[in-house]
Amino acid sequence: MLRFVFGRSGCGKSSFVFNEIKKLVESGENNIILLTPEQYSLVAERRLLMDLGEDMVNCVDNSSFSRISNDVKKKYGCDTLPALSKGGKVILMCKAIDNCKDKFQLFNKKLDSLNFVSSMIKIYDEMKSCNLDSLQINELSKNIENDVLFKKLSDISLVMSSFEELINGKFNDSSNELNRIYNQFFDKNYFKDKYIFIDGFNGFVAQEYKLLELIISESKGVTITLCSDSYDSGDNFNLFAYVNNSAKIIKKIADKSNVKTEIVKLENNFRFNNNELKAVESHFFENCNRILDSNENIHIYASKNISDECDYVSREIKSLLRNGYKASQIAVITRDLNKYLSELEYSFTKYEVPYFKDERQPINSQSLVVMIEFMLRCINFSFKSDDVLSLAKTGLTDISDEDINDIENYVFLWNINGLKWTKPFNNSTKGFVNELDESDKKALGKINVTREKLIKPLVAFKSAAKSRNSREISEAIYNTLISYKADKKIKEYAIELDKNGFYTLANEQGRVWELIMNILNQLATALGETDLKTYAQMFFLIISSEDLGSVPSGIDNVQIGQADRIRTDNPKAVFVLGANEGEFPQAVNGGGLLSESERRIMLDNDFKLYSYGEIINLQERYFAYMACSCASDKLYISYLKGNGKDYSPSEIVTDIEQKYKTFKEYDFSYFKDIDLVETDKNAFELMSERFYENTPFYSSLKEYFKNDSRYSSIEYIAQNKPLIIKDKKKAKELFGKDMYISASRIEDFYNCPFRYFCKFGLSAKKRTKAEIDPMQRGTLIHFVLEMILSDVGTKKLSTLDYPQIKELVDKYITKYFEDKMSLIKGQNKHFDYNFKRLSKLVYDVVMHLSNEFKNCDFEAKAFELSIDKDGEVKPQALPLESGGSIQIRGSIDRVDVYDFNGEKYVRVIDYKSGVKKFKLSDILDGLNLQMFVYLFALCDDKNAALNGVPAGVLYMHAARNILNFNSPIEAKNNLENKKESRFKMNGIVLSDKDNAIAKAMEHELEGKYIPVSASTKGVKGDLITLEQLGLLHKKINSLVKKMGNELQNGVIERAPIKNSTHLSTCDYCDYSDICANTKAIYNKIGANLKDEQVIESLHKEFENDAGMDNTTE
Repeated sequence: MLRFVFGRSGCGKSSFVFNEIKKLVESGENNIILLTPEQYSLVAERRLLMDLGEDMVNCVDNSSFSRISNDVKKKYGCDTLPALSKGGKVILMCKAIDNCKDKFQLFNKKLDSLNFVSSMIKIYDEMKSCNLDSLQINELSKNIENDVLFKKLSDISLVMSSFEELINGKFNDSSNELNRIYNQFFDKNYFKDKYIFIDGFNGFVAQEYKLLELIISESKGVTITLCSDSYDSGDNFNLFAYVNNSAKIIKKIADKSNVKTEIVKLENNFRFNNNELKAVESHFFENCNRILDSNENIHIYASKNISDECDYVSREIKSLLRNGYKASQIAVITRDLNKYLSELEYSFTKYEVPYFKDERQPINSQSLVVMIEFMLRCINFSFKSDDVLSLAKTGLTDISDEDINDIENYVFLWNINGLKWTKPFNNSTKGFVNELDESDKKALGKINVTREKLIKPLVAFKSAAKSRNSREISEAIYNTLISYKADKKIKEYAIELDKNGFYTLANEQGRVWELIMNILNQLATALGETDLKTYAQMFFLIISSEDLGSVPSGIDNVQIGQADRIRTDNPKAVFVLGANEGEFPQAVNGGGLLSESERRIMLDNDFKLYSYGEIINLQERYFAYMACSCASDKLYISYLKGNGKDYSPSEIVTDIEQKYKTFKEYDFSYFKDIDLVETDKNAFELMSERFYENTPFYSSLKEYFKNDSRYSSIEYIAQNKPLIIKDKKKAKELFGKDMYISASRIEDFYNCPFRYFCKFGLSAKKRTKAEIDPMQRGTLIHFVLEMILSDVGTKKLSTLDYPQIKELVDKYITKYFEDKMSLIKGQNKHFDYNFKRLSKLVYDVVMHLSNEFKNCDFEAKAFELSIDKDGEVKPQALPLESGGSIQIRGSIDRVDVYDFNGEKYVRVIDYKSGVKKFKLSDILDGLNLQMFVYLFALCDDKNAALNGVPAGVLYMHAARNILNFNSPIEAKNNLENKKESRFKMNGIVLSDKDNAIAKAMEHELEGKYIPVSASTKGVKGDLITLEQLGLLHKKINSLVKKMGNELQNGVIERAPIKNSTHLSTCDYCDYSDICANTKAIYNKIGANLKDEQVIESLHKEFENDAGMDNTTE
């Protein structure tokens, strides 16, 4: 007899089954099978033990379809064929596809892609579960009139046939397991004289229906529970239509076997302890408005984001646990667990919520898998540096982190890639140098030892992998792992995890190693002749399909699961997450090899498929119903609220809310501060987020954590305090009591003190490449100009024509290349090319200088003039508050001299590769003062050979620009002028009587070479008097002393400058990631004054002393 037990969720169907089982056992019956889904087996085992006790529980076989399969094998024997693993299935499916590719009528693109192989495996499994083999598909497809679908089914049939040939007599495929078992015991009366109880299923696939035929026809009695109250309804869109369809199929099976059918209809609901849950369950997805007053036991939360949603769940669970709930009485259900799992795990850990997730663990992020991935990539992509270094960083080699960092920096510096890894590294660890010193040789030797450790096993692997034999490739991978000592590293890691109490993770390491070894064996035996790229593709396909199984459940944990597979054990409280439109219930997406419309055509042609749009939609609504009706006391639903379709609540939310006269929806603003605190971890995070709030509550939290070691860091960040080194002695050790710094550091400091601290206090330097950057270009130009002007002088240079200048430039570029770059010459053709292409730029620069000196009385007298303790110019020592001093060193690109009326006038020239407009007001902000420091140092040192009267500071642009013209005629008429104007100097020039000094720099004062020009209205431009230069001198000295005092006092402000010439100080800062660890960054707004306003400001500041500042120690 077949007995159907129908009833809605909570009507006691499972209880009915267990009560019937108990009666049979008590009457002496011991031939009973309880058949449940795998996920429900532990719950069923518990219930049987509780109902029957230890003595009687063995009267019942707590089973599932897979357990029946195993029992049949034990009882009747089985073939000795190994089970086809997931990885093996991937390999053989790839082979099957490859075997058929020349016969395909439709499939022809990306046949070896992961998506196509995965899709083919899915369609194969689906066809098998529906009892369709390749011959049946081929036969049924003959009636298909749609040409595309006919060809598609023909191709699918071909692949299935080829796959079946590959596994026949070699492997047992789990997708065909139940058919195989059926054929093995269909005539053995396995179920004779047994009582079968089937509970917890929503529906069945064709292979399971086939077994049900045996169960119903052979057994003494079958009882099957189905969740429905409309089994006899003809409504195909009813909430339970999916379940009802299963009932109809089972009824036909019983009728076919002449088995009588009995129906038990359970109408009373025993689950719910309040009217709200009863009403929601009984009218789920029904249009019945306002049947409830207000919500007390059903809560809907509109979250800001997933993190907020998970924290809400954690807080509510903690509240339930405090109020007497057990963790095992709580379930968390989501439709897409992948979307929520990491945030849920983080939140549950933070709030100390014990949990169990009934999901299988992927292995693609395991270190061993990642290591093999990069080993394969290293060979397949010819030792790309990213791959080699990623392999090193897996932690499974015996190379220390320090050595990995050193070689990574070296590889970055010299742009090492590809086969360069296989040869010893020869260049300096410091970049461009003339020769290697001893420290360089020692550092390079150490790096080459690391290189050898990394590359030697890979070179051996590459050699072994040339064999095109999968067994030898697998062996080569294993040998490479052993060469890197990965096996020992994994053991050490597992021991360390075990010592620290992470027993599950420790055990997992051995399972990962074992699984990977099995995969390598599978590839060795199944793949045969292949190349390494195909082998790698197969490896990654297998990895994507394998997992580590699920972690065993604890005694008292919150259950986390996905709606389509979770089986709860009568929880009191349930949390349903992600109730957004299209998310839960999930929208049906047309995917896979067969579209929705194609599936409909197949159904019309006697293909018995179960996975198509209407069925899936019905399933989704059913999953939503089951999730929302399994709690006995409380139901919590949450969704993401915001703008746009993705943030709309789903019909779960709207259906429940419309059942109430008044429904209160919650969001984050509803909760009081005290409601947010559950654990120390979560409280500390909350305090950190709102540290700036000084309410009594947060003040109490701050007091509570005041002695926590992390507190001072949070206080510092939240209050946006400037960095202060409290220990002044430490600050002096860091920056020096007697500070001796380069002039460029002053501008670094005033650009942003914090950047200065990172760069020079902590010595945290940006990694740079050894390439022709603006600095290297500048060095070359400086060298060539110095050599030419030293060789021929300014007067002779002004007489040379272009060919003569070109000859000189080529001579000194060649000399620079041979003298300065001899260590790297010839190693990089691109490098050589870049250096030589600079020649044209230098021709133009020197030609411009030649033309300038024809119109100038100043002569170049010094190049790279050193300002240093032992240099041609001695720097000033400015006194600091600490009793120490600060001195500025540097080097002047060029010093020009002009003798006039018994005085020597000097100007300093700086060659710039960038385009930077000089602005006098920048000096008030501590910017653009480097050349003035040099000029004043030269003019202050009376013993310097070129000491004289300051005549100006000029910046010469020495780089090539793109010239834009509107027409060829405009280009022809203006090209030379435009080219010349590129090199016009900017800066400031001494203003004296009759502008004699300016005229000495450019006779006609046309503004062609210097930023001064004359007209009928007079002389105008960037001019400054000696008195005003004295004021600048005083200001610069005060800025230098201010910098020294602040550093020695440990005051480090995050205050990047912002003015008209420095609008984006932070945009390209090397330390932005460090600086971001603060609440807010406020710019120091710089002066934006006209030149006359700058002078007026200086007059006010130094009104009592406008002379040159000669303050020294």
